[in-house]
Amino acid sequence: AIARSGDTFESGASARLTAEQFANTNPDRVPGSPGARRAANWVAQRLGQYGLELGRERFHAKIPGRGNVELENLLAVRQGRSNQLIVVVAHRDNTGASPGANDNGSGTAALLELARSYATPQAPPRPPQPTHTILFLSSDAGAFGGLGVEHFITHYRDRDRVVAVV
Repeated sequence: AIARSGDTFESGASARLTAEQFANTNPDRVPGSPGARRAANWVAQRLGQYGLELGRERFHAKIPGRGNVELENLLAVRQGRSNQLIVVVAHRDNTGASPGANDNGSGTAALLELARSYATPQAPPRPPQPTHTILFLSSDAGAFGGLGVEHFITHYRDRDRVVAVV
């Protein structure tokens, strides 16, 4: 696991536990389903605990065999000293064939663990401000052609500030 501070083993163990909780709590995350909305709320609730600016981006896309469905990207921002953006992305949906612990519960857990490492606590000591602004993107419909990421890169108002995507 990657962590800005703290013990790497603890961060890895925390990410593993988060992946298990996410997959077990939200086993059906097919885009446009009630399970997908619950999963988005689950992730948003955790991102909101980290003191990051949280936004929701809802849009519609056509998914073969499912029709035109409402999708939702979550965007959490940790302001840096520069307005240049580094985007850390993981999709949170699955195909519904399994709980999706590896596709993509593990990616969602890694995203949350990285976001937690950049949390801005209310009380001191506050962590140093990162050099770049970091945008944590929990995208929808990744298991269906990366539709959430596609929407982000074509519609995000500050896409010209993106210098890297992880």
